[in-house]
Amino acid sequence: MSAEPPAPVSRRDARRFRSPELVDLATAWSQERARATAPGARHDSGCSGRHGWMLDIGLDTVLEPVLGQHGFETPGFYRFSTLDAATARLLLGRLAPAYLVTERQNDSPAVGAFLDAVAAYPDRLRAHGYVVGPERCDERITVEGVLVRMDQEVDVDPGCRPGCRCPDVVRYVEDELGLALPVPPHEVRRWRGFDLAGGPERGQPWYRLWWD
Repeated sequence: MSAEPPAPVSRRDARRFRSPELVDLATAWSQERARATAPGARHDSGCSGRHGWMLDIGLDTVLEPVLGQHGFETPGFYRFSTLDAATARLLLGRLAPAYLVTERQNDSPAVGAFLDAVAAYPDRLRAHGYVVGPERCDERITVEGVLVRMDQEVDVDPGCRPGCRCPDVVRYVEDELGLALPVPPHEVRRWRGFDLAGGPERGQPWYRLWWD
């Protein structure tokens, strides 16, 4: 029997993004782009001027089922914590090859490596990270790490105290799931969280690998 976490529910109410009122993601991003490109809008010195590139390639429809934005979060900043294999495959088909191999969270693997692994092991891996919307000059989708399902519970500690089995989780991800990790994750901990899209089922041993 598969222990795969439940997939995001496609019938979720799309009118949950704040920009500034509750709207669907396409509307939120369109409003963000309009503000960024309005006369007198301020930009970073290195701004590419490509505000809305994710909207142009249809990432709003791909990401809407897995993104969440809560009232206490920064406007235009969207988190995801259980991005599944189906979504990973869609992103791999739409993001530019150069983006897939260069975009990364500091010392983490590239976004394409994460998405390849999640797509290849739908019952073992989920991706977590965030999206920066079109209003900012650093518009992007970034993966911070993965959730991994182990066959049995292991004792892990975010500080990797003596006797902690964080290295076992890391070796499993590299050796069994084929995700090369140039730098070990900055944190490994048991995952017990749930998000708006639905997270790993209670009682299953899932672990979160995270890069700062």
